[in-house]
Amino acid sequence: MSLSGPPHPATAGGVRTQLAVLADGRPIRYRRMGAGGGAPIVMVHGFAGELLTWAANQVPLSARRTVYALDLPGHGGSSKDLGAGGVPGLAEALLAFLDAVGIGRAHLVGHSLGGAVVLQAALSRPGRAASLTLVAPGGLGEEADTGFIDRLLGADDPAALAAALRPLYADPRLVTPALGELVLTALRGPGVRETLRRLADQCFAPGRQRLVLRDRLAELAVPAQVLWGTDDAILPARQARGLPPAVAVHLLPGQGHMLPIEAAAEVNRRIEGISAGG
Repeated sequence: MSLSGPPHPATAGGVRTQLAVLADGRPIRYRRMGAGGGAPIVMVHGFAGELLTWAANQVPLSARRTVYALDLPGHGGSSKDLGAGGVPGLAEALLAFLDAVGIGRAHLVGHSLGGAVVLQAALSRPGRAASLTLVAPGGLGEEADTGFIDRLLGADDPAALAAALRPLYADPRLVTPALGELVLTALRGPGVRETLRRLADQCFAPGRQRLVLRDRLAELAVPAQVLWGTDDAILPARQARGLPPAVAVHLLPGQGHMLPIEAAAEVNRRIEGISAGG
């Protein structure tokens, strides 16, 4: 979720960002940190999120490697044009972003819907992924609490917004009235709710995800791992069962959906581990 209030195209939470222009002319906001060698890490947020989802991850990971975090189309400071739409369209935009900033191969990291996006990108263009880290990911099973999206987009006051956000977190103390105010302000931006509603309808039907990619995991020829909180109330952790043996599964007891924020140290450790080889 957006934690920064209404985004400015050149800033995110007071930190300077940049704009990349895709081949089709759409601007994509991103933040680049670090200057380490090897393939960079590219981090992709989930539905209604933005690059600040990774604030607790990008800084420490950039000590050893170049790390990018971006706003997907329809989010944050990026174009509200969803292009082809759905998970495939967002994956195309991610690949176009890699082209725009000159990245050949990257360690792709995706949270929630972003997990489905990076997985789709890796399957579409196998040579572009050096590894995959899927954090509480979409795309590995049909079931989803799509009521969360309805509650989020329908909230019209800070208290209702905070109530909509609460299932995301294992620690309810993180869902403060101030957070509700900030996210509500962002949702009131021009065209934001309409764009997110359109994306939600492309990606989800009531109670389920439209695109399930788990049967294609065996096609991956790069290291892959899944991180999931056992108490995730949005996407159930049982979707991590029965994955191909080559996909490492790490279940985090007592954690919820927002692992990049609530379990940042463990997420960072796992990303560092999988990206160490190249």
